[in-house]
Amino acid sequence: MENDSVAILKSKIEVTANIADRLAYSVTKAAKLNLNSIGIEKLKNLSDEEMEVIDAYKFRFGSLIFNIQDSLFKSIGALEQEPVSTMSNRDRTNLMERIGALPSAGKFSGLAVLRNKLMHDYPEEMQRYLERIHFITSEAPGLLRIFLGIVHYSRKFGIDISMDEFKHLVTVCPPDSAT
Repeated sequence: MENDSVAILKSKIEVTANIADRLAYSVTKAAKLNLNSIGIEKLKNLSDEEMEVIDAYKFRFGSLIFNIQDSLFKSIGALEQEPVSTMSNRDRTNLMERIGALPSAGKFSGLAVLRNKLMHDYPEEMQRYLERIHFITSEAPGLLRIFLGIVHYSRKFGIDISMDEFKHLVTVCPPDSAT
């Protein structure tokens, strides 16, 4: 049973690594748009291609948080023989910090709250939308490092994922920045 659980976690990490790699790609695309200093007037005048970059960026940021929280935390908790199926997301996040899979439950919980807000953005709330884009821009590299820390933590179960095929992730977060 444990070997099956390890195989499941490994598979989920690989799927999540693909999402992280795509987010890392979006980080580089967003940097070219200089999103961290964009204002409302510039936002209103972005091209369709530039808005597509932002949309992908938001989606990938949210997807990575969701996969970490819903998929990886549950699998790790099960391997640690914790009753994760009956825990809330916040409790699972706190558990991940307690067992050492996550550096800060508070930090990750804040990102998860933002993810939920991102799913309810409305174009008429341009200032709020812009603030969230700025937040994602500042926090995306840290979220990628959180994921890499979970990958590192999974080694305790004998899982070793090669990051060689995730060229964008390795570029944005070089291997020595993961821990």
